Amino acid sequence: MEFTKNDMKITKGVAIIFMLLLHLFCRKEVNGLYETFPVVNGVPMIYYIALFGDACVPMFCFASGYGLYVSIDREKGSILKRSFERILKLLINYWIVLVVFVMIGFLLGNAEIFPGTLTKFLLNFFVLSSSYNGAWWFLQTYIILVLIAPLLFIVIKKYNSILILLVSGFIYLISYIQRINHVLDFGDSTEISMFVNSIVLLGTSQLPFIIGSIFAKEKIYTKINIMFNRIAMKNVICLLGIFLLVIIHAFFESMIIAPITGITFICFFNLIDKSAMFKKVLDFFGNHSTNLWFTHMFFYMTIFPKLTFGPKYPILILAWLIILCLFSSYIINFINKPIIRLMDKKVSVIKYNKNVIG
Repeated sequence: MEFTKNDMKITKGVAIIFMLLLHLFCRKEVNGLYETFPVVNGVPMIYYIALFGDACVPMFCFASGYGLYVSIDREKGSILKRSFERILKLLINYWIVLVVFVMIGFLLGNAEIFPGTLTKFLLNFFVLSSSYNGAWWFLQTYIILVLIAPLLFIVIKKYNSILILLVSGFIYLISYIQRINHVLDFGDSTEISMFVNSIVLLGTSQLPFIIGSIFAKEKIYTKINIMFNRIAMKNVICLLGIFLLVIIHAFFESMIIAPITGITFICFFNLIDKSAMFKKVLDFFGNHSTNLWFTHMFFYMTIFPKLTFGPKYPILILAWLIILCLFSSYIINFINKPIIRLMDKKVSVIKYNKNVIG
């Protein structure tokens, strides 16, 4: 009755589609990039659909918090080592994307941007800046969350979940206010601004991450699942719930509610009975979600915007961007997978030698 590993992978697949929608169409001034019909009160309807996509990061954080809590709870011992392995594999994937697209940008005559200065390249390489690709900001936040997860989970196991939720919510609120309103201004101090920005982004991301781990600890989804399975027309009610979430967010456009809409969506969506084919499609996107996250902004904003918005109609633009990102994902995986296999092989040999010696 709990979320499965595949449920969380599918959730990440849906989250990445939301991210693409958000970044492509969450704008009221379209400036001729694409067709805007139909229009609601002078605003393209696609804007309100895309606006709901701001749930993408909370959804990914929730899935990560839930999955890490379950896996760390099972892995008695080498928690820190496994965390470093997760991070290193993600960074290898990231570095491949960085090098490939910086080379493409350079070859297409954008040398001032790609790579720009050596400092700029190194800051991006070591995940201290996301100046090449704005969507990369979350990588640094995710790495920090993974590193502090064992400590967070000790606290979550020890203390009352409601108290933890209240503290986490307060941190989220303060961080969100600083992120949007820049209450604390550090002027020309770039280093301090970068540090504070990292703390703020961590503060706005930790809430859904912690809620995900609380769901795992308290087995909340099992309780929700049991309750909904007693209700007739469960699928219809869940679909109506998702529709209502989109409508609510259309009236209240602030991103502050994204953790609420994102986590509620996850519950409704996973409660719906799905066909095997639909699950397979979402699982496919889940497998490529990291590469779609790392690459999509190069296509729609920095290197190939004219190519991406060529189809002119939102549904075609979205499909075209997905195709472009998937094409690049296969190339990236072609480079990445042999490196990861070699890395896993070396880890297995080390473990085997330790067991033999032991």
